[in-house]
Amino acid sequence: MMAASVVDFRTRFPEFSDDTEFTDDRVQLFIDDTVLYMGTDENRWGDKYNTAQIYLTAHLLSVAMSSEASGGNASASAGVISSKSAGGVSVTRQIVNKVRSEEDDFYMSTVYGQQFLILRDRCFVGVLVAC
Repeated sequence: MMAASVVDFRTRFPEFSDDTEFTDDRVQLFIDDTVLYMGTDENRWGDKYNTAQIYLTAHLLSVAMSSEASGGNASASAGVISSKSAGGVSVTRQIVNKVRSEEDDFYMSTVYGQQFLILRDRCFVGVLVAC
């Protein structure tokens, strides 16, 4: 198994194909950063490691872009947008009712992060107790 590549990333997510805004070096930096979240043992993820890595890369890039667009205010992107307005500028964020950790809230802020959580949850089972 090999780590995801910039080509893999751009193939799955053409919305990041602008190589002026998303240079290969910048995308690779975020691919490299995924190891901080996912660890280095690819075998723990089974055959989903590369896909999870690509979704996490898209999430991290989206969070970085949102933070840059809001002047460094990363909390401005917290939560899924459920409605928008234009004239008076209004954004409503959806509150997810499912019990999740604060760490998971970070992933819930983008559709890419949500997909990453689905893959992570399929690969890792919580604590099991035998009776």
